[in-house]
Amino acid sequence: MGRGLAHGRAFEFVLNERRVSEKDIGWVLSKLDSQGYLLNECHYMAQILSKESEAKAKEIFINRYFVLNMKGVSSENKLNDCFQECIDKKKMWTLLEKNFGVICIVLPDASKNGETYLFVCGPNKKCPEVSNINSLMFLSSNETKEPKKQNPLEMSSLRLAG
Repeated sequence: MGRGLAHGRAFEFVLNERRVSEKDIGWVLSKLDSQGYLLNECHYMAQILSKESEAKAKEIFINRYFVLNMKGVSSENKLNDCFQECIDKKKMWTLLEKNFGVICIVLPDASKNGETYLFVCGPNKKCPEVSNINSLMFLSSNETKEPKKQNPLEMSSLRLAG
């Protein structure tokens, strides 16, 4: 369940490295093409297996890959769980689609364990310019730089867990 950059390689090779089957790769590329994605600029984000709905898979994706950081509060603190519950997951998903071109693709072959959902992002006809994709995808926590002077409005932030 890693994230992968497709620059310099065909996106299908990225999917192949993530153990997506040939049949599913064809399905994914077709879906992306039908939505006007620029395949050479797409990023693999995650695969999630869920017995529930696509909406639940999106919620799992948001909960698993985004963490709420608050200055001075450890990530194990229950306060983080409270804030996580307050986040409107539907609105968050809409913003991910609009600003980062995130898409959830249901792979065609369901297993007895549920459906597999593939998450990809990149420029497309609905989101022709992706807003600073590197900040969403590829900064690990040790690469994030702290601001020199702490602004009270920056006391909390939402970022992708590495």
